[in-house]
Amino acid sequence: MNSPVLQISGLSVNFPGLLRTTSILRGIDLSVAAGEVLGLVGESGCGKSMAANACLGMVAHPGRITGSIKVEGKEIVGRTEAQLRPSRGGQVAMIFQNPLRSMNPFFTLGRQMTDIIRCHRSVSQSEAQSIAMSELRAVRLPDPELALEKYPHQLSGGQIQRALIALALSCRPRLLIADEPTTALDVTVQAQIVSLIRRLADEKGLAVLFITHDLGIVSQLCDRVAVMYAGRIVETGTVEDVIDRPCHPYTTKLLGTVPAVGRKTSELLSIPGTVPNPAQLPPGCAFCDRCDQSTDICADTQPPTCIMGQAHAVVCHHVAHELQLTETP
Repeated sequence: MNSPVLQISGLSVNFPGLLRTTSILRGIDLSVAAGEVLGLVGESGCGKSMAANACLGMVAHPGRITGSIKVEGKEIVGRTEAQLRPSRGGQVAMIFQNPLRSMNPFFTLGRQMTDIIRCHRSVSQSEAQSIAMSELRAVRLPDPELALEKYPHQLSGGQIQRALIALALSCRPRLLIADEPTTALDVTVQAQIVSLIRRLADEKGLAVLFITHDLGIVSQLCDRVAVMYAGRIVETGTVEDVIDRPCHPYTTKLLGTVPAVGRKTSELLSIPGTVPNPAQLPPGCAFCDRCDQSTDICADTQPPTCIMGQAHAVVCHHVAHELQLTETP
């Protein structure tokens, strides 16, 4: 079996302070294979974007990264800025939530694409122009010749997002990190971008880490899903495992907030409370204050990892107790 394109093991990101250390990520384990789309899901503030930034070595000072992040077997953690520069864009590409803020407003799309292509690939100006045109056609951007001559403000949000995907792919990365790329787009354009990313993963064998809070998109796009809460992965598995058979109380509540056709209740469900302050996490399960099933052990002790199936894992005391009862003769 081929090794995964992205392999994250025991990843933690901490920010030391005068009084206490703030833990943003706490022992993350993830992997993404070629041609696979992994959805990283959770509320705002749970650490999804920090995980993405860590994959590119873009954690701001004084943040400290421990653990391992390997892209095609090459370690990211501990490398200098000069050592990371070829990987950013070359091996790993990233597209962001706000497409308009991802491009320089003073340069045309063509100028920005050709400059970046020549930065990562040994090609001439005319070759870079040809590559840019080819990639824009690949993402089905209308009138690519005309688009290359335009400034970012002359393109729609959906067109810029397509252009950013084309720009990311023009440097031939093996891993694409998409940090909530559809949030600022209308529903129709969202569907087009999701379809585009799925097609690129299938046709180019691209490994995709897709970060979102939208479980509806995950069910359409992803092969596997990892649910993150307060800097820790609390449930992971195939889309069928997690969406159809959720085991962690947080995953169950998160799914309950998604509008569904035919749902009898007119009131949209919500999760009471907020994600805890990462500087003041409880000693036990971080979700215990918002969980209907929490007990004393949840507040005092870190929950174990329970293996539910071949690719389905859950970090929960309640699930562990149910498994123990099931296994007891």
